[in-house]
Amino acid sequence: MVEYYDDYLDEEPTRSVVRWMDRPPVQVGVAGLSTAVAGAFLLGVVAAFGVLAVTGHFSLRQVDNRTSRSIH
Repeated sequence: MVEYYDDYLDEEPTRSVVRWMDRPPVQVGVAGLSTAVAGAFLLGVVAAFGVLAVTGHFSLRQVDNRTSRSIH
């Protein structure tokens, strides 16, 4: 059989009751957030091109041919 005990405080607490309530908020500025988003995007682009290159669907020769055709 399980017995439940109610947790009553004799007085109203003046400080935080649990430890995690004392944590300060995270301080991240606009520049830091923008850098993190741009870095994640670039990491995804590099990973996608890496997967395409490894599987043989993408090569630097294709990029060179497409670039030279678009310029001329």
